[in-house]
Amino acid sequence: MNIKDAFISAFSNWLNFTGRACRSEYWYFFLSIALITIVLTFLETSLGLYSYEIEMGPLTFLFTLIVIIPWISVTSRRLQDRGFSGWWQLLYLTFIFTFVIVILLMLPAKEDENKWGRNPLLDL
Repeated sequence: MNIKDAFISAFSNWLNFTGRACRSEYWYFFLSIALITIVLTFLETSLGLYSYEIEMGPLTFLFTLIVIIPWISVTSRRLQDRGFSGWWQLLYLTFIFTFVIVILLMLPAKEDENKWGRNPLLDL
């Protein structure tokens, strides 16, 4: 899966909190979001729209609102690929356990098939 496919997949499955997502889908989606945010921040800073008080401009804020649900969805599916419930991402609310979630997102799929379905890499 490339960065374009991952971006399209995340947005086409934005309401799909079941199933599984491979590592490349998650991390390419994360990379695309990071790159778009950097470009928007640079644009807002150049145009004088960036607010240093809230560390965000109007375009970045709008983009964040648009991607928050797809990002939660793809994170949920990535955790389920590893064999954990998508609810584990609530650990992001704590500072220390954020590292645990990031490590879980980096690890490969644990099984060929689990209760959330078949490994997406096996269907290629």
